[in-house]
Amino acid sequence: MDMGGTVMIEGRWFISLNHHDGRFARGAGRFAFSRRDADGGRTIFCLEEAQDISRVAGPDHQIWSHAISQGMNEVLVHLSAARAPLVPEGARIEAPPLRFDFPQTGDSDGVVVAFEGRAA
Repeated sequence: MDMGGTVMIEGRWFISLNHHDGRFARGAGRFAFSRRDADGGRTIFCLEEAQDISRVAGPDHQIWSHAISQGMNEVLVHLSAARAPLVPEGARIEAPPLRFDFPQTGDSDGVVVAFEGRAA
């Protein structure tokens, strides 16, 4: 089953936005800078929590330049108040691979440290 612009990370559904559209995700939640890869998988450059995603998931973010230089083409967003998409009973969901390229920044404020690095 194709879930389109959604991906599951740590048991939460994220929607895919154009990499410049993080400013439209107004509200608390998690976001990830990501590159959709040719095999359908994704490379994640950061995964963070924010009180207001629209204020931090943009060009001023400390990881932005690294992510852009590595081909970032989307921002994945999970708003805290969002509901999971409805999946028909018995549907098979295939999870494309997730890869990680987290640069060392020396600043872990807001970074999701408990990330287990797997898709469901």
